[in-house]
Amino acid sequence: MLDILRRLLGRSRPAPTPPPPSPELRSRQQFEALDRLAPLATASAPAATPSFVRREPVLGRDERIAGYTFNLQDNLQSRLQGKQDLRHKVYDDVLLRSLASLGIHSLLGHRLAFVGLSPVSLDNPLLDRLPAHNSVLMLKPGRQPLLPELLLPRLDALRQAGFAIGWVLDARALAEHPALEQLAAQGEYVQFQTAGMDGLQLDALRQSLQRQRPPQAPALRLMAQELRAYEEFHLCFRMGFDYFLGDFVTRRDDWHPPQSETNQALTLKLLNLLRGDEDLRSIARQITTDPVMTFKLLRYLNSPAMGLREPVLTIDSALQLLGRERCYRWLSLLLFDIRQAGFRERLLSEQALTRAFFLEGLAGQGRVPDRPDELFLLGLFSMLDLLTGQSLPALAQAARLPDAVQQALLGQPGIYGDALALARAHENPETEALDVPAAACGVDAAQVLRHGIEALDKAYATLALGQA
Repeated sequence: MLDILRRLLGRSRPAPTPPPPSPELRSRQQFEALDRLAPLATASAPAATPSFVRREPVLGRDERIAGYTFNLQDNLQSRLQGKQDLRHKVYDDVLLRSLASLGIHSLLGHRLAFVGLSPVSLDNPLLDRLPAHNSVLMLKPGRQPLLPELLLPRLDALRQAGFAIGWVLDARALAEHPALEQLAAQGEYVQFQTAGMDGLQLDALRQSLQRQRPPQAPALRLMAQELRAYEEFHLCFRMGFDYFLGDFVTRRDDWHPPQSETNQALTLKLLNLLRGDEDLRSIARQITTDPVMTFKLLRYLNSPAMGLREPVLTIDSALQLLGRERCYRWLSLLLFDIRQAGFRERLLSEQALTRAFFLEGLAGQGRVPDRPDELFLLGLFSMLDLLTGQSLPALAQAARLPDAVQQALLGQPGIYGDALALARAHENPETEALDVPAAACGVDAAQVLRHGIEALDKAYATLALGQA
């Protein structure tokens, strides 16, 4: 990729200086380089996705996932700092083609897709291929000066088409672009890069944006990114921020064990469904939405007292084995061991379920074994320590997980461990690159993106069953 860009920008190895190309030739060369990097889709050749797209969950004030951000992986984004605008356009083109080719917005339901772009890409025709109703274009300035008289008409046209506009603010961008704060105050969303600001700076900038907001405009929605600890999240929550991003939920060193273990509302619903002769397969799908409940059921069935020759791996087979009456009795016991789930439990449950479906989708791809049930369990249980406050070794032993799954959870090398490393890297916006774990699994960026999006769709649909 870099070789293409070096040739595109005239930075290849020294050679005899040729005559300068004509504007027509230079334009054709640039188009050919771009097409090699992100070829246009045709009837015979679908669009390629040669680079990894990163997603990060966005938590709302209602303590649920409100949407996801989509950007190229961080090590590619970092190369754009201070680079020419043509390079920004190339990378934005890759991102837009990847998202458009998968119909990502239709998979997110009512949730928002925050798509990271440079302002120089606002005229990209690929924007027309994205459904606009739940898209937010998050603009991060590059080298080109921000000229409101040129940008505002295009932004208004995008709003008329249904897009929402957001701006990404950090100390460097605010210093380099005097018009940035004015433009951000006229958007619908503003994302603060909180790592470079203290509480006083955040609050001063928030108030300044509110003062510059047009009088009749709806409230500006504020996003806090790079939150590392619960205290940072709590500070931004109290300031009135609407959306929150960061690893403060999944950091193992910043939290006490969660207050809840099993979702009471889901337990009661399942008991009612069992009374009403609901199909066991439908009940199994809803139990799978709760990793803690899944763990408790499998631990019960796979305990030595049950005397099973082979461990039970799926909830569907578990319920068939238990039967309706024994399942009802087992669920009834859980009512004495639960509290209402908080926002951390909801977010972790959804992330665990998404990871499980992602690994299940990788089954049989590249060097990943064709064992979807085991890979699903690997993803689901890999975050259970965060939900229960217990260690992964203790959980793996109690549930009698398959050997390969147990070894991967304990950090032992192997293809299951490689698959889990890929899932974790795909979720972590700070990971340097995805190509190493992807190569270990024998899959490419297109497969990672496709299965990642499909996993979001399945997790959302599955969780909706438990909330209906």
